[in-house]
Amino acid sequence: MHETVRHRIRVADGERGGSTYRQRAVFVPKGLAGHLYWAVVWPFHGVVFGGMVRNIANEAELHKNFRKS
Repeated sequence: MHETVRHRIRVADGERGGSTYRQRAVFVPKGLAGHLYWAVVWPFHGVVFGGMVRNIANEAELHKNFRKS
């Protein structure tokens, strides 16, 4: 398979002293096999990426007073 896959994560300073987290995943399937693969794994992406966001947010909250100088 020769699909195109991109996953971008960006963290920036928030407007009120916090942070803004943005996550974007792009999958462009090629051919029948790529489309079948996407049809099978797509329902699980909400669980996987949702869990990833929660875990990152929880870790950030635990370390919110840590600032690199």
